[in-house]
Amino acid sequence: MQGFIFEGDTMYPTIVLNKKDNVFCIRGNSTPDNGKEFFEPILNWISEYNKQPNTATEFVFELDFFNISSSKAILFILYKLLELKQAGNDVKITWCYNDAYILGAGRDYAYMLKLPFEFKKTIKKEKVEKDVAA
Repeated sequence: MQGFIFEGDTMYPTIVLNKKDNVFCIRGNSTPDNGKEFFEPILNWISEYNKQPNTATEFVFELDFFNISSSKAILFILYKLLELKQAGNDVKITWCYNDAYILGAGRDYAYMLKLPFEFKKTIKKEKVEKDVAA
């Protein structure tokens, strides 16, 4: 299965979906105007992956900010991962957060879906750069 890589920018997240190396992550900002359109190829990739998944799947979300359109798409991604879990596969979500908003969203998703989430606090990149420059 061919991997999926999208290099993000200030509006779109970086996305790496690589079955061979067992790397699945979405990181950065996610504020596309049309989240459904942007995330459709990702949802399609995950649907294909679910047909012949790895023994264990850890999906990492390391989002700095996301809009409501992305929030809905993230929920759909998590539903796809829930389907994988319900089929008897080992699934873990690592939810990285740097503020209360992102942590709260992750907790809401975990509560709604009953998927195993691990929460990891991260440091904002801008703050580190400012501290180093000072």
